[in-house]
Amino acid sequence: MPTPVKMPRLGESVAEGTIGSWLKNEGDWVEKDESLAEIITDKINAELPSPVAGRLAKILVKADDTVPVGADIAVIEESADVSTSPPAEPAPGPDAAPVESPARTNVAVMDNKSASTSVGNGSQTATQPSRTGEEERQRISPLARRLAREHDIDLNAIAGTGVGGRVRNEDILAYLAQQQEAPAAVAQPTAPEPVVEPEYVPPAPEPVEAQFIAPPSPAPTMAGPEEEIITPSRMRLAIAEHMVRSKRTSPHATTVVEVDMTNIAKWLERNKEDFTRREGHSISYVPFVMKAVCEGIRKFPLVNSSWTEDNQIIVKKRINLGVAIATDEGLIVPTVYDADQYTIAGLAKQVYALAQRARAKKLTVQDLQGSTFVVNNPGTFGTIISVPIINQPHAAIISMDAVVKRPVVIEDDAIAVRYMMYLCLSFDHRILDGAGAGGFLQAVRTKLQSYGREIDVY
Repeated sequence: MPTPVKMPRLGESVAEGTIGSWLKNEGDWVEKDESLAEIITDKINAELPSPVAGRLAKILVKADDTVPVGADIAVIEESADVSTSPPAEPAPGPDAAPVESPARTNVAVMDNKSASTSVGNGSQTATQPSRTGEEERQRISPLARRLAREHDIDLNAIAGTGVGGRVRNEDILAYLAQQQEAPAAVAQPTAPEPVVEPEYVPPAPEPVEAQFIAPPSPAPTMAGPEEEIITPSRMRLAIAEHMVRSKRTSPHATTVVEVDMTNIAKWLERNKEDFTRREGHSISYVPFVMKAVCEGIRKFPLVNSSWTEDNQIIVKKRINLGVAIATDEGLIVPTVYDADQYTIAGLAKQVYALAQRARAKKLTVQDLQGSTFVVNNPGTFGTIISVPIINQPHAAIISMDAVVKRPVVIEDDAIAVRYMMYLCLSFDHRILDGAGAGGFLQAVRTKLQSYGREIDVY
């Protein structure tokens, strides 16, 4: 029985994904949950597990191609009696629903080509359906098409290096670099035309509707003698797009509170080494803030919500905290599911495990899905105040900055040295007003400052 493999949604804000590479070839046997392909999005490179055990009958999407979430990318035949050649396209069942996306056309064109070409086993039929260069160009990824449109480039003028002459993002960048190096053409002087005094004609009235003039394309970036141009990675380009889209989507507002972390800081000084020896991993300020955030969300549930396209607010019942983790490739946000059900020690264990998998590039599809709120920790780099960008489609995001010793005024106007930290909340002003956002931060601060000298993290 054929089972389609679909492009997964690696995060609620992710609309598409790119096949980085296929880890299996057509005809290979795969076990359930065995890795099939590497998927690349704006946040992570993740390995896609097989939904069933069977033989990989057909690969529908080539490496480096980008398709929308939910699109079919492969077919697995669960029957053991499957030949290595690709089977006929399975007929849609009664429950099959079309993917309403313009990018679906690209997938369909690719399927037609795959029907006459065996992918990954080194064999190919003698003939293939002929197609025009214009049709072939339709198979470029949305990222490459967007880049070509930004620079007003005719794709037919570029020799593609991809499969079947497909134009890749790298081909467009190389073409732009070549145009920068090409000397400008020198115009040949021509003899001046004889000057004839024109007869006066009164100016015609301006048309009622002015003709639309498209804005000029930006000039290619040129490096100076002491400059270097770096082409961003696919992940960095996707992160940039996501950040711009978030600022354009949500009216961001920000509020900040100062928290006295003295009791927590002193507990960590006394117990951190013992905790590490006993548990096998360290503990930091992060799980304390996560625990306090969970209590704040219980009191202000709108913080744990999303604004929908039809102008509704969805309040999430589960508290699934995304934790921002810095890697060499960029910032990623894996999820701690039902974070409010863990103790502080349990949260520390979950964060440590996610960080280890993230930096080893072992995060799963499940790790990147389902978050409802994000805790960011730029304070590990020594920052004092940070203003984060909301991770769409969340209602808010909190940043915890560095815990710093400084003199503050305490009871009876006395001055004491305390361990202080700023908490910064960026929130969607469509969902929350200043009162709700401020009330949430006050609840978080109250919880963090409620700990005494002895803290039970279990």
